[in-house]
Amino acid sequence: MSHLDWAIVGGYLLFSVALGLYFSRRALKSVDDYFVSGRSFPWWLAGVSMVASAFAIDTPLGITGLVAENGIPGVWFAWSFVLGGAGTLGAFLFSAMLRRSRIITTAELIELRYSGPQAAVLRAFKGLYFGVFANAITLGWILKAVWTLSEVVVPGVNRDLLLFVLLLFTLIYTAMSGLWGIAATDFIQFVIGSVGSFLLAFYAWRYIGGIDQVVIGFTEKYGAADAGLRLSFLPEVGTPFFVTFVVFMTLKWWGNPPPAITQRIIASKNEQDASKATLFFAVLAFGFNYWPMIFAAMVSLIAFPDASSPETGYAMLLTTLLPSGMLGLMMASLMAAFMSTVDTHINYGASYMVNDIYRRFMVKEASETHYVRASQVSTVLMLLVSVVVAYNLDSVADAWYYMSMITAGYGIVIVIRWFWWRVNAWAEITALATSGITSTVLSPKFAQALGYWEAMPDIRWQYRFLIVVGICTVSWVVVCFLTEPDDEAHLVAFCERVRPFPAFWGPIYRRYPHLGWRPNFGRACLLWGMGAVGVYAFCFGVGSLMFLRYAQAGGLIFVAAVIAYLISRLWRP
Repeated sequence: MSHLDWAIVGGYLLFSVALGLYFSRRALKSVDDYFVSGRSFPWWLAGVSMVASAFAIDTPLGITGLVAENGIPGVWFAWSFVLGGAGTLGAFLFSAMLRRSRIITTAELIELRYSGPQAAVLRAFKGLYFGVFANAITLGWILKAVWTLSEVVVPGVNRDLLLFVLLLFTLIYTAMSGLWGIAATDFIQFVIGSVGSFLLAFYAWRYIGGIDQVVIGFTEKYGAADAGLRLSFLPEVGTPFFVTFVVFMTLKWWGNPPPAITQRIIASKNEQDASKATLFFAVLAFGFNYWPMIFAAMVSLIAFPDASSPETGYAMLLTTLLPSGMLGLMMASLMAAFMSTVDTHINYGASYMVNDIYRRFMVKEASETHYVRASQVSTVLMLLVSVVVAYNLDSVADAWYYMSMITAGYGIVIVIRWFWWRVNAWAEITALATSGITSTVLSPKFAQALGYWEAMPDIRWQYRFLIVVGICTVSWVVVCFLTEPDDEAHLVAFCERVRPFPAFWGPIYRRYPHLGWRPNFGRACLLWGMGAVGVYAFCFGVGSLMFLRYAQAGGLIFVAAVIAYLISRLWRP
């Protein structure tokens, strides 16, 4: 990198800290201000912040790995979540209820929804596991991506020192300004990140000679038949990846919005803005953002076939194609992606530490100033835990793969609990336990360690996933009927605050019809399906434009526009 490149990067870092510190006075008033910005975000700011937090520095590397393994169909690993809590299910069914709940974390929701000491135990477990442990593993992967890129782009710079500087700048504005500073910097980081992503795709297009040369390159690399499969938008029936695709589209997306998205939903100024922000995120993140990365990934696979890994090939694309100044802007965009994700994860990780562990079980009656200071300390602790995880990559890789299975059947129950009065804390505990135990028993590493791996049949990941979901679902449903339901007064209080759809609330709805139940469950489900079709039509319309299939692109984008119009007429968030 030239002096101009470093100047651009340094200027961006200083600007981010200055912008974050500007908002520090707002954030330090209370825990609500620190973690959910006083619940005052307009939809556009919440939506942009969602997109920025989801675009991490490892996102283009992850997309490159998916494309290298299965071609464009591999990206269905991400596209399948259009159906879930981060997509149209979240926009049309969950966002309004989450905003009305007035919680800070999803672990807090446990004691709002369930009664009894078992609910308190479950809240503590979720605060530690999802807020700290799982969050730290996610951050560990993101931190590792900095090393992967720095080894190629700036090989002469100490990678640990580079990571330290980036984390120091991120920590300063995050600890001082909470979600206010994060959202403000997210807006700038979104713009810079988008420009950088398109910039690399533009130079990659010019370098390779257009999409036709990509098709030729894939044909030479993989053969005509395999190249056709890899360049299609959908996996072909009968291919090994097709079963995985079916699992993704039917089971993998189940769940509430991810914690980072949930935090922005809760921080929105009202339920209408929360729903609009989630829909904005679904359209932009899933429908648009991946295509520049997909094109750059395909070019890197052709241009650097001998790279040690697909991710390294992507990094080599940066240094090969981008001139001085442009490389600095691209690095600033990747740093923007890095910082916008790290600040989010350490902030919401700290929210679990303070809201669900420290304030709930340890120090219950302190002042808001005390809890704000505890929040700042927890922010630092969350980052330190993540750094430790990042320095243990091998164990982290194993843990991350295991974690993709350990909660395989859990997503269904955390969706159903909003709609069925009979779900209780014991059912959710059962779902977590059976999913974890079954996943562990079927884990290759666990089976090898205990010596029964050779006696097991060869079960691929997608089939193990189906087994875990099946056992888990049957178990928690049975437990629902074998245990007592939650206290009626507790369920009434939950429904009065959240106002769920009454469809499966049975006796609660019949005895308390005046609670302000949310109407039109059928319409909400219709909008969910229409929204998903619209996002996919827009997504593959953009993809068709990349392949210069103008008639197909125009037709798909027209379908998306018609669906958007119909939704605008039917939707009453």
